[in-house]
Amino acid sequence: MIDPVFILGCGRSGTTILGNTLSAHPKITYLNEPRDLWFSAYPQTDIWTNRAVERRGKLVFGQDDVSEIGTATLTESFSRALAHSGRSVLIEKLPINNFRANFIHGMFPSARFIYIWRNGCEVAESIETICLNGGWFAGSDYKWKLLSDYAKQSTETEALPDLCNTYYQKGLLEWRLSVSAAVGFLSILPKAQFVTLSYADFTVAPLDSIKRVLDYLRLDLDANIKKFANENVSRRRGEFRRELTDLEWQIGGPQLAASLAACPVGFLPDPKQFAAGRRPS
Repeated sequence: MIDPVFILGCGRSGTTILGNTLSAHPKITYLNEPRDLWFSAYPQTDIWTNRAVERRGKLVFGQDDVSEIGTATLTESFSRALAHSGRSVLIEKLPINNFRANFIHGMFPSARFIYIWRNGCEVAESIETICLNGGWFAGSDYKWKLLSDYAKQSTETEALPDLCNTYYQKGLLEWRLSVSAAVGFLSILPKAQFVTLSYADFTVAPLDSIKRVLDYLRLDLDANIKKFANENVSRRRGEFRRELTDLEWQIGGPQLAASLAACPVGFLPDPKQFAAGRRPS
């Protein structure tokens, strides 16, 4: 039975550079957003392509969605990838899995998770940039509709989709929903099954962060991964330092203040740390 490792984190939070860095390790097979593998096993996981409506793609999957046939198909795909590489550890990254972590846990009860989080405002700005270039929400309304429907299922967020009139605001809401989903899952998972890191720490001191992750995976800090991290991991922009509007605090919710604060390595945003919408003192 394969026990894959899954990278969790909202899109634009550093999941890609983290995965690429880990892929430099000679014992790691890295699957970067293998959507086709998911579609072949569970067609309803498609929320991006022009077949998403036909496939009845949905955002959230839970353990009730697990099927023997689908799980067997996905397991076979993962196993083939691992066998082809001749390596011992398989790591998969697909940011939408923040909303599907319980589903993954139902298929792979022993799976481990690496969670990377980033300042919510920086994530929203990055999503906005991609939208202005024709991607993300600008490419299709389908994903945004699913996120909106999901937000409206909770009294805390039901009013927020109608307040989001810009790509930045939509990105901030996606960040909030994604972080809440991931943290909610990890909060009930045994601590031995996950490790966390922040994008800020990773980009400032990449070897320290990668060593923590590799120690968790029981792998050595290989020379290849050191070289890749030193050459490719860095902070490409200054820290976010502007005053937020009341609307941004409202959309960003309880964890926005936590993500903007100076946090220690391994910090896991706590949904109870801040009351909804409260600014840091």
